[in-house]
Amino acid sequence: MNPLSGPVKSVKKSRRIGGLSRLAVIVICCAIINPLNNLQARVEMPSVEDTREAERARLASFEADIAGLYVRLPIAGMAAGLLRGNDLSWFKGYGYADLAMKRRVTPDTPFHLASLTKTFASTLLLQLGEQGRLDLDTPAADFGIKLESRGTITLRHLFSHTSHDRPGEDYRYDGSRFAQLDRVIEQITGRSFEVYLNNLIVGPLDLKNTGRMGGVFEVPPASPYKLNDAGDLVPGAYKTYFGSAAGLVASIADYAKYLTAVKNNRFLRPETQALAFTPAKSTVGHDLPYGLGWFVESVKGTKVIWHYGYWDSVSTLVVMLPDKNLSFFAFANTDALSRGFNLGNGRILESPAAAIFLEHFLFDVE
Repeated sequence: MNPLSGPVKSVKKSRRIGGLSRLAVIVICCAIINPLNNLQARVEMPSVEDTREAERARLASFEADIAGLYVRLPIAGMAAGLLRGNDLSWFKGYGYADLAMKRRVTPDTPFHLASLTKTFASTLLLQLGEQGRLDLDTPAADFGIKLESRGTITLRHLFSHTSHDRPGEDYRYDGSRFAQLDRVIEQITGRSFEVYLNNLIVGPLDLKNTGRMGGVFEVPPASPYKLNDAGDLVPGAYKTYFGSAAGLVASIADYAKYLTAVKNNRFLRPETQALAFTPAKSTVGHDLPYGLGWFVESVKGTKVIWHYGYWDSVSTLVVMLPDKNLSFFAFANTDALSRGFNLGNGRILESPAAAIFLEHFLFDVE
């Protein structure tokens, strides 16, 4: 006999609980647990394979819609890509970089960026500020920049497109006024925008297909095209200005490398970079659609950081969803991605390419 367990009969009696036998308790517990197990089965999370299949379906639908946009718009060649984290995870080239040569669009095909150049200027100018060499609240006149105004125009006003009428009161996109910042870079650094850009960004990131049109690239740049009066695509011509406001040429692969470096704070401290991605405020405290070199909007409660390019034979777009660590690019060698959509007003959903991206990766995600 085990002195710790006592007689067997007394043990059996002690296992009666409130008049219920042990067997009855087990039956009741099973009756309670089984429905819970059934409920768990009904609310079980999708498997990894189900999630992957949903992502593949979303990407296929997105790809079909982008291809449809290319067909609808008069575009000779278009490059489109998705940057997930630090990887260019998806790329498609549509049409031709050069129609006569039948040269296909690749991730390394350089496209004229037009105003996407401002996103590079943003980094250079903010870096000067971070180094204590530039105060954005300095009057522009101190750098020999003289513009009509009903008040004092500062460098911040030029940077944020708020220099018209009463400076800081309202937003009006103006690339020519942004271009005045060329003088600021030259006077502070003693170098041109092009040289400073090459030294600080293009060289360190080893961007082989980025620079001024007419420069040396590993891959020939996309040729320019425009519509004639009959609606046919014919050879066009790029503008020749090169500076902080426009003129840079880059491939999607190179731009993805640059944007990855920006997101990883390679050039700026996080708090400095955040200034670029924060909407300017008007003199009465209203959020405006532009930060410092970037458009900034809230769409469906989600922060969207973006910019577009629009010039002769050029249309480009970059859209970032920082909360999802996802970015979208579209570069074209005609103006069709931007013409007629008034993107300078600061409404990203007016862009058909951006609307497709957001529909599939923001609106269509529960």
